[in-house]
Amino acid sequence: MPKRVSNYILYMLLGGCCLDLSAQQAGLIANYDLVSSIQNPAYNGLNRELRLDAISRVQWSNFPGSPTYTGLAFQAPLNREFALGAGFQNLSVGQFKYASPLSMGSYTVDLAYHTQLGKNVFLSTGLRTGAFTFNMRISQLIASQSGDLAQQGNDYSFTSPQVGGGVMLYGKEYFFGFSMPQFAVVSDRIVENVNLGYNARSYYLMTAGYVQEIGDNFQIKSTVQGRMYDGLPVVLDINVYFLYGDLLNLGYGYRSTGSHAFLGNVKINDYFGVIYCYELGRVYDDQTPFNSTEFGLRYKLNFDKQKTKVAPRHF
Repeated sequence: MPKRVSNYILYMLLGGCCLDLSAQQAGLIANYDLVSSIQNPAYNGLNRELRLDAISRVQWSNFPGSPTYTGLAFQAPLNREFALGAGFQNLSVGQFKYASPLSMGSYTVDLAYHTQLGKNVFLSTGLRTGAFTFNMRISQLIASQSGDLAQQGNDYSFTSPQVGGGVMLYGKEYFFGFSMPQFAVVSDRIVENVNLGYNARSYYLMTAGYVQEIGDNFQIKSTVQGRMYDGLPVVLDINVYFLYGDLLNLGYGYRSTGSHAFLGNVKINDYFGVIYCYELGRVYDDQTPFNSTEFGLRYKLNFDKQKTKVAPRHF
């Protein structure tokens, strides 16, 4: 790994608590529109089915110690209006012999409410509550030089309450959502010039999409997501998928930071599906290339069994 890259990861760990690293408070997944309940609690119950989504992303996978994100989301309808959701997320950065020196975890429960406003117009709202954990164990890093900052023994950890919420407006072919998925309730606390409360900074997501029919079995789905972090530029993702019914999705994604993603979603059978992404880009003023990989599994069970075939929603 280039020296400047290893130095950057180390500085991100050591300096992140006094600088604004809100962008690393949540995993940036390219398949944001396929694991929507993690992004917005109002999504729970939208498809009237029990669903279990699991996704893992390795950011900058060609660099040792790069950020690794894992997400697990469960949702189930209670009745026509209400649905429950639950989620687990973890983001770890860096590596040493036994674990990652920095990790953040989220354990949440969601409640969503759906109502019909008009023909093909629905509105849902969602609330989220849970716990947020943060661990930084810099003392366990192995420094290549004596006197390195990594040897100062700076270890910090805490657990705090977490809240979130969101709304969605949707129909059979479209959706629009706005959410604050994660807000860790942590007061500012300064220890040796390190602000342990920086995780309390909130961030916001706007996601929208539309599905256009182009034949009996083919569709084009376009989606966009904007991520707004406190004190940082807005990050935009744009995805375009070519769909063959509900069996196969192939797509391309572009992120405003300059990366390109190749996306795929394959239905294995009526219960299981596979999600994949391979992303290319550059860091360090567009000088150092990177690649990221994303892999997910989905299990779903339809509660509203019908004798006639129903066209899939595709989101």
